[in-house]
Amino acid sequence: MSRDNRLPYLDAAKGAGILLVVLGHIWEAESPATVLIYSFHVPLFFLISGILMAHTQIEKRSWKEILPAKTRGLVVPYLFFESAFVFIFGIRNHFDFGSEHVYDGLLLQPLNVPLWFLGIMFAAELFLIFLLKTVKNRWVIAAVSLILYVIPLAAGNPGKCGGMGVLLRWCSSVGFLVLGYYISGFVKKTDVPFYILVPAALADVVLALVNGKTGIYKLTFHNPVLFTICGVLGSCLVIFLLKKIRMRSMEFLGRHTLTILGLHIIVLRVLQEILGLHTDGYAGGIAALAIICGILTLADCFLERFLPFAVGKQRKISRKAVDR
Repeated sequence: MSRDNRLPYLDAAKGAGILLVVLGHIWEAESPATVLIYSFHVPLFFLISGILMAHTQIEKRSWKEILPAKTRGLVVPYLFFESAFVFIFGIRNHFDFGSEHVYDGLLLQPLNVPLWFLGIMFAAELFLIFLLKTVKNRWVIAAVSLILYVIPLAAGNPGKCGGMGVLLRWCSSVGFLVLGYYISGFVKKTDVPFYILVPAALADVVLALVNGKTGIYKLTFHNPVLFTICGVLGSCLVIFLLKKIRMRSMEFLGRHTLTILGLHIIVLRVLQEILGLHTDGYAGGIAALAIICGILTLADCFLERFLPFAVGKQRKISRKAVDR
């Protein structure tokens, strides 16, 4: 997306979201903080993606433009970061792992677990674009996405359950993606006052704590109604809050989320297992978060400069080369 076409508050929301993703993996034990984080941090990214798809009117572009762009932006980074993780995992374990791990990665169940998001996002976005180009009727598209969204909620808690788990994650993600697409105009035009944001945030915290720790990856929803409310409400609260309060640091971080997503588990394991950093407490967890984001933001700048394909970017052509 060109700089002129960006929505800064969505960059900031992505920055806040990636902080929550990293914190959720730092604090693995269930606690009030992790319950709240997991209640909306993944839906937030799908809602943002849907909003941006509507903002850029992606359905008006041709498949010849869409497919290479989506492959470059999601599939190539998925393969790059998964390969890096498998290589490092292999060194650590003397390459004592079976070939099934490679197949799992190709089936969107990567060893580098956070990367599941990229594969599902790729499939969900292409599905929505297909519907927008072929069906076109907004109500039919909304009905299809709602049916898909309800399927994993009705399936109980099957865990990761192989390929079926991948399909159920995709169904859940499509629901949030389509919702983001359809609320895009409302989000861009609406300024929600603090006297609504504050009580809504308090209500979201209470509902999340009542429902317990949830997550699309493990297909853990508990109460489907509460899961849906918290996923949507928590995400919208972050977006509208950052629309009112501009945070350039979050905007900057939001433009470097891909490398943080792809490599933060590696850096976290180094901090925990090699350097012996205790991350269970708030002090250690926040310190780990700052170190991870600092290192990987620099790493992302390096990759954008020297290996842009790894982070879904095209190599920039210098003005001198164009003039020639």
